Amino acid sequence: MDINILLKQYLLMSKRNKLIFSFSIVFMMSCNSSKEVIKVSDTNHPVILRLNKKYRRIFRINLPIEVTLNNNSFRKKIFINIDYSYHPYREGVGEDIYVLDKEKLIKLKNNKTKILESSETTNYVIYSWYRLDSTKVTQDQFKSYIEKMLSENKDTLHIGTVTEFKQKHAELFEKLTKNDSISIQFLDGKKLGERITVPVEW
Repeated sequence: MDINILLKQYLLMSKRNKLIFSFSIVFMMSCNSSKEVIKVSDTNHPVILRLNKKYRRIFRINLPIEVTLNNNSFRKKIFINIDYSYHPYREGVGEDIYVLDKEKLIKLKNNKTKILESSETTNYVIYSWYRLDSTKVTQDQFKSYIEKMLSENKDTLHIGTVTEFKQKHAELFEKLTKNDSISIQFLDGKKLGERITVPVEW
């Protein structure tokens, strides 16, 4: 409805009706703002490879993604987990959660209570854990990294951004990440309340 029409109607109301009208507007705003916004975006934090030295193969890839959580409601929101869901589930296991503070990553426990105050925006970085198969076709893509890690006696290596990884390993990236999602379930008192799920778009 046009705002000018609303103002005219408001001016013609009695004091009692104005009070009811005001409460109605506040209530509708509260309802509309109860939908928290989860925004998923790229980050320049590095992709991480994990090596099994005994079998000389990469067994896991950790891919970072930035998640911005915005509380548009008039009250604080409480939640515990930020869940990264793999599809199919066998492609990955677990995730590392960090809060982003002036480009510095501070690791959080994903089973501890987290609070998002009214009108607050918080940025997180989630590192997903993708299992990597041991087939020759897959492992050969990482041959140079494996040799580097073995020569330097490392089991962990940072290899550039997600964008760079996606360009070099497009088919594997699509296979690992297709149809993944991120979800948060807010608490309603002591019970589980609303769950919000968004697709992961790299």
